[in-house]
Amino acid sequence: MLGISMLLESCGTSVPLFKTNTHNDSISIPVNEFSGGKNMVIVRVPKLENDILLVKKEDHFNALNLRCTHEGYGLTPTSKRIVCSAHGSTFDFDGNVLKEPALKPLKKFNTEIIDNNIIIHLT
Repeated sequence: MLGISMLLESCGTSVPLFKTNTHNDSISIPVNEFSGGKNMVIVRVPKLENDILLVKKEDHFNALNLRCTHEGYGLTPTSKRIVCSAHGSTFDFDGNVLKEPALKPLKKFNTEIIDNNIIIHLT
């Protein structure tokens, strides 16, 4: 039953996708990508194996690698959490493990805002 609810939850959520490239080991996303009440954007970069989930918090942005720390599968963000459909691990929007089998938090990238752009530092 839990698997079905997680599947339905992940299917019912649409997180906007922003495609871009890296420049000097960083990614730039315009702040206006979060207009209209959006609080999450999936960032896709051809150079990276996994997408990055950029989450707007009250006073900063979290940039989380969408790669499960259990066995490296890709993750799916929903409106309430980040889910691994392979083995059922779940994470919160700070990258913390909510449900095992994953034991380690998600990799976070440093972010900063420069000239109305959110900069994600990959190194």
